[in-house]
Amino acid sequence: MEKLAKGLVEIEKEIKNEKEALISVVIPAYNEEETIEECIKSFLNQTYKNLEIIVVDDGSTDNTYHIATCYPVKVIRLNKNYGPSHARNVGIKKARGDIIVFAEADAKYSPNYIKTIIKPLIRKDIGGSILYQRHPWSDEENILVRYWNTRFDAIRIITINGKRPVIGAWAFRKEIFEKIGLYDETLRCGEDVDLVNRLKRAGYKIAGITYAESESVLFRAESYEVIGMPVKCWMLHKEPDTFRKLIKRIWWGAIKCKKFRERWGLEPKGFKKLFFIGRNISALLLPVYPVLALIHNILWLLIFFGVFFAESMFPIIYDRELRLTFKLALKDRDYKLALAMPFICWVEIRTRALGIFYAMLKGE
Repeated sequence: MEKLAKGLVEIEKEIKNEKEALISVVIPAYNEEETIEECIKSFLNQTYKNLEIIVVDDGSTDNTYHIATCYPVKVIRLNKNYGPSHARNVGIKKARGDIIVFAEADAKYSPNYIKTIIKPLIRKDIGGSILYQRHPWSDEENILVRYWNTRFDAIRIITINGKRPVIGAWAFRKEIFEKIGLYDETLRCGEDVDLVNRLKRAGYKIAGITYAESESVLFRAESYEVIGMPVKCWMLHKEPDTFRKLIKRIWWGAIKCKKFRERWGLEPKGFKKLFFIGRNISALLLPVYPVLALIHNILWLLIFFGVFFAESMFPIIYDRELRLTFKLALKDRDYKLALAMPFICWVEIRTRALGIFYAMLKGE
């Protein structure tokens, strides 16, 4: 561990001694007029100055394009909405930098974000990197905002402890795209995870970056490393801060991710598919059970609570990420969040399951 820490220090010295290389920041955007300005400003204010900022307007029908053109960035306007994979690939082809950092148009970043996320990429065995200091960007201070903050903290902790692999990345050396190919444009969802899976199969590691008191490798596995750096760095992202937004995001995400699930063996098949269909039918009948209890037999209430428990409390018990989120809420004495979590989990799980079920029936 000490040897690895010294290695990171040497890497930092090497970066400082070199002239700042050109970094290309690619921002795909579709109807992001409310956030694109703040996103661009956050990159114009970076401590790392040698940046090329490319906004790819993916056929927006609002003012995204016009807002972006007000700033000293390169703006590429597509004639229709092709999807995030195509927009990212357009950015890759236009990028002049040796390192490409992808950004979310509905997010803003700390001034030291670029300098922090590119550090691990000087190592040739690391193909991509991602920051784990993520927080919701919202003016609200409600249960859902606190839920996202606590859940992101739980993800960071279990990743540091080696209980969850690093599954995504936002920064890459441009040369790796020549070796493994670009983003798969047939995927409307999960394209970033698909790319990282291909990176790992090609023998590259992914670096997850988080805060630590000193530079060190906090956890090392065959396909990824968790690197600690003594810097306060963050990404603020527009997470759903109302249940309406939460349901909308999960519903469309579940539908769009069908092809991704099929590719990586996540789509229910055989017995699992039959069980999944039965589970959805029993959940759809949830409002019927109390009525049956009133007019027929009180035992129907047991079925009602059993079905609800299976998708609310049970996930908090068996899922490591949700279990730690619940524990952190109790540790912070946020008892309202702890009490609300079963309902939040039920909304998430039920919406996702119905979205998958709908995509299954429609063949989308």
